[in-house]
Amino acid sequence: MPATVLKVDQNTPDPRVVEAAAKVITDGGTVVFPTETVYGLGADALSAEACGKIFSAKRRPADNPLIIHISSMSELDSICMNIPDTVRTAMERIWPGPVTLLLERKQLVPDIVTAGLPTVAVRIPANPLALALIKRSGTPIAAPSANIATRPSIVDASDAIKELGNVVDMILDSGRTYFGIESTIVDVTRKPYVMLRPGVYSPDDLRPFLGEIISDLHDTGGIGSQVPLAPGMKYTHYSPNKPLILITDENLFRNIPSITSRVTLIGTSQMIHGLAGDNISLGDGENTYEVASNLFKAFRELEDRNSLAGCIHPIREDGIGMAVMNRIGKAASRTIGTETDLRRYIDGLLDPRHK
Repeated sequence: MPATVLKVDQNTPDPRVVEAAAKVITDGGTVVFPTETVYGLGADALSAEACGKIFSAKRRPADNPLIIHISSMSELDSICMNIPDTVRTAMERIWPGPVTLLLERKQLVPDIVTAGLPTVAVRIPANPLALALIKRSGTPIAAPSANIATRPSIVDASDAIKELGNVVDMILDSGRTYFGIESTIVDVTRKPYVMLRPGVYSPDDLRPFLGEIISDLHDTGGIGSQVPLAPGMKYTHYSPNKPLILITDENLFRNIPSITSRVTLIGTSQMIHGLAGDNISLGDGENTYEVASNLFKAFRELEDRNSLAGCIHPIREDGIGMAVMNRIGKAASRTIGTETDLRRYIDGLLDPRHK
């Protein structure tokens, strides 16, 4: 049965729409809704049955934990325990916002949400519609990104309707999200704190609030397991349905139109300026927030182009650029730095046996 789609302003949400969506949540259903980062696919975080519908709709592996969204600090102690005072103080300063903290869970949280781990990922989103939905539902909402597993995250409701319109109960159509890239995830259950997934805020952004933070994007917490501690750590993510080639050499990238017309270039406006072809701009390369907000939309635009593959060039990795390059690295099917390797790879895509 097709999802109910309701248009709603995410900054000044209509209480009637919030009420309708909250009823779906409390009835054990699934709702796609915007956050300040990307669209989330939400269900009652305290219902194993409801959260199972998230995994089914996304075709998500069972050992990939979910993020729980709450609407206020007062809800935190019902799902988490042993939170240091210093972490609480930091939370009060950085929430609501695009930062997810890994904390010790209480048994009230179903195992399906945490992949059976003793920790749970939690955040308060900085989005009026998301906050209103959580508050009106009267329960924390588990919500990974609203896309089929391995696919690019969704930043525009139109893509959610196309991808999930027949597998969820309701979609709240609020247009584009603000940041367009997921939250930063930090494990604060041990010291030094560990960044498990780069996001909107970099470690440098968060150190004034949390102190020392190290980066380990493949960390399993020393638990002797391959179960990822947080989303985005283990599986293929963010990939369009065409090959994405990361071109490390700038001169090679600019010369691609003279090498082949069978690829789409994806780059900053500065990088693709004057280059032939039906290319996709990520926006001003001097504004990495703009680039981040356009990244996943560009991946989905690539799928509609009449080309064999996409070629993308790195951006600078300061600030949010670290998260952008993390997503590009995970989405890319190949990293290439020479013309010979590029020609060989494109020839392989043209080979019928490749299909």
